[in-house]
Order: sequence, then structure tokens, then C-alpha cells
Amino acid sequence: MVKEHRASFTTYRCVVLAAVAVILAVSSQSALKAQVLYGSITGNVQDRTHAAVPGAEVTITHADTGRVRTAVTNDAGRYDFSTVQTGAWTLKVGMPGFDVYEEKINVALNSVTRADVHLEVGGVAESLTVTSGASTLLQTDRAEVRAELPSKEIEDLPVPGARNYQTLFGTLPGFTTPVNAHSVPTNPSRALQFNVNGTSASSNDIRIDGASQFDIWLPHITVYIPSLEAIETVNVVTNSFDAEQGLAGGAAINVQIKSGTNDYHGSGFWYNSNNGLMAKPFFLPPGERNPKYIVNQYGGTLGGPIVRDKVFFFASYESTPERSFASTLADIPTTAMRNGDMTGTDRPIYDPLTGNPDGSGRIPFPNNIIPQERIHPIAKQIFDLMPAPTFEDTLTNNFYVGGRYAYDRSVLDSKVDWHITDKLNMYGRFSVLRFEMLAPTLFGESL
Repeated sequence: MVKEHRASFTTYRCVVLAAVAVILAVSSQSALKAQVLYGSITGNVQDRTHAAVPGAEVTITHADTGRVRTAVTNDAGRYDFSTVQTGAWTLKVGMPGFDVYEEKINVALNSVTRADVHLEVGGVAESLTVTSGASTLLQTDRAEVRAELPSKEIEDLPVPGARNYQTLFGTLPGFTTPVNAHSVPTNPSRALQFNVNGTSASSNDIRIDGASQFDIWLPHITVYIPSLEAIETVNVVTNSFDAEQGLAGGAAINVQIKSGTNDYHGSGFWYNSNNGLMAKPFFLPPGERNPKYIVNQYGGTLGGPIVRDKVFFFASYESTPERSFASTLADIPTTAMRNGDMTGTDRPIYDPLTGNPDGSGRIPFPNNIIPQERIHPIAKQIFDLMPAPTFEDTLTNNFYVGGRYAYDRSVLDSKVDWHITDKLNMYGRFSVLRFEMLAPTLFGESL
């Protein structure tokens, strides 16, 4: 009974501690930055003489979700909004005795958007609207070296192959050309390997919505690659990282999945690549057509509101079936070798039953021919199942084989956002990768 009571008390204590941790986290939302997941807005409010305007009410409204947040400038006329959802916002500043100021601004992932305001003296009903469709080109509030790949560039720029967003890293300074790494069973997401600023490929950290994508066995690639249409933006930092962006020596890369809005939005896509669109290999014999290669990639996205201004959903599906002809050259024993005749090689074949334990005193088989009675019955059975060489007059690359290769990959990304209050936001994301591969073996079904 004592042991059961202690176990129950321990469980109760863990539950209480977990509840306290959640309460503290919720109650300290103003202090938590979570900059990797969001952006921020800051600025100073001044009058026409550049004097600070304390007590001004600053309101920001998200264009897609209608979310509203408010703040009041401090004694220095400064205001700050942390953990701001990315996208287009409307900034409005009001103060009795001054015109109402309004401006359109864009907030990017893992960045600070500065919007300084100069109020003009005016009547209550007067207002000043400033329209600016572009984000700030120069980051003045942080010292990091960064780049941004927004969804428009990701979707519009040519991305060859499997339409992997990591291909575009080759356009950024400091990156080596990303290349495929490992086989399909080892790397089914087809993540790419790259180096940044001369550092090891294992020192890069890629996060999707804040969660690191390290492959524990192969740290130089990532575990999961989302669909190209599911990505809202990719933020890349290559130097002078903030403390919150640890685990990175080369690049800290933050990938954000799209979220739903107050309007329903959807898309569909289909891409095709085949051997008819490709140049012939240089060594292809005259008159031969390109080997079979057909890749289709299709899918769609859908997002919208569940509860207007509060709860939103987004989902993306992508399927990539590939059918191609696979071929290779291999080294297999010639017909003479299978019968024990090793005269085709100038290297002596020693009798393993002769000589000393240290390898000295060995005696080669006469004329490099192994007697039939010395060939093991299991070896003979394997030789009988093995096909004959394609080229009998050579010992290497003497067997050519081809067959059908099939690879099917499906990717599903889904996300639900819940704006609980103007200071508390929650989201849940579920992503899954499923793949099947059919690759012919060297000797078919016989071996």
C-alpha cells in the first residue's frame, strides 16, 4: 500500500507541476517572444517636431483573419508587438488632437518590421493613410544575415526534379549547390544535402513551424519535406544568429506552413515530365529512343475559416508517381570461372588447404584451374541460378540488366490555427509522408 500511495502522489505532483507550467506560460505571453514562429512589429510615434507622443493607441489588424491587437506607446513614444502572425496588417495610430494615421505593412517570419509614425496635428475626424505594399528591404533592428523565400517565389520560380524548396537554396549566397543524398529507402522525402559558408552539412538546422527536422541517423539531411504549395515562406539566417536559433553552425532555416483565412481559398496543380521532353544520353546508340521516364506530380490545397476570426484550417495533398526504366552493369563470374577455370586472370589462385597459418607456403592450383570436386555444391547451385554474362570476353561490367522501376510518394500537410485572445494563439499541425518503391534486383526473382 505504501508503494502504491507514493506512486499516486508522484503522479499527482507531476500533474500539478505540468498545470502550473501551462498557467505560467499562458500568463507570461507578453514576455514570450517565439520569434522563430512569428514576426514582430515595433516603432516610434512622434509629432511633426520629432517629439515623442506617449499614450497613443496603436492598433494592428490582420488582413486575412481579421485579428486585432492593440498597444499604447510608452513615455518614449515606443510601441512593440511580439509574436505577430506573418502576412499583411493594417497599422492604425490614434491620439486626441492628432490626425488618425493608417498604414499597410507586411510582417515576415523571424524578422522585425519597423513602422515609425509621424502624427500631424488635426481635427478628430481627419485621418492620414499611407499605403506601402513592400516589406522593408533593410533589416535595421537585428544584426543577422538573412534571406527570405516567400510563397510566390517558391511557387513561380523553376524548381526541377521533385519540386523541392531546398533546390532554391542554390540561389542564395554562401550555399553550395544542393544535391540528392542517399537512396530512396534511406531518404524517401528526397531531402537535399548542402553546405553553408564552408561549414559541415550536419551543422544546418531546418525547422518546420518551430520543430527541428534533424534525421538522427543522417544529420546532414532533413527527415521531412513538405509540399511546395503548402509553404508560406522560408526564412534563412546564415550568420549572427539570435540566441533562440541554436543548434546551427551553418544556417538556421525556418519553414512556415500556410494557414487558413477568413476566406476560402483552394488550388490544384499537375506537373509532368517524361522521356519525350528530355535530350538523349550522349552514349545512346543511334536509332534508340530515350529510356522510359515518366513523372507526374499532382495535388491541391484548401483553406478557410472554421469559426470566423477565431479558428482556421489549411490542408495540402501532393502525390508523385514515377515510372521509369532502370538499368545497370555488374561484375559476375564468367562461364569458365563457374567451372573452375581461372585462366582468364593473371593472378594466381591458391589452394586454401595448403600453406601455413600466417599465409606463407601456399601452393596455387595447377594452371589456375580448380578441380570440379573442390567446388562446393552450394556454389554450384548458385551458379545454376545465376544468368550468363552478357559479355563473356571481359571480367568487369560484363553483365547488363534492365527492369521496371516504380516509386510512389504521397505527402499530406494540415494545420489548424486558433486565435484564443489577442495575446494567445495556438496551432496544431499534422504532416505525413507515405511511399512505396518497386526496384528490380540484379538477378530478378531467381536470387
